Amino acid sequence: MLKSYAAIYKQGRLEWLDDAPEQEGIQVIVTFVDTLPQKSPAHVMSILADAWGSVQPPKTVAQIDDDIAQMRNEWD
Repeated sequence: MLKSYAAIYKQGRLEWLDDAPEQEGIQVIVTFVDTLPQKSPAHVMSILADAWGSVQPPKTVAQIDDDIAQMRNEWD
């Protein structure tokens, strides 16, 4: 089974960013990436701000009942 671990390659060594493999002396395949995705708080807040306008306020039970009554009247 393949497992992925994030690391930075410096001076011929891998520095693990999070969890490191538990085994010693194992074979690895290294893929170099230009940048790792960053989840900055500013980016997350921007996404939340954009999405906020799409949220509708919840309806009361009375409003839902009125909507259902109106639909039933339209069916008759």
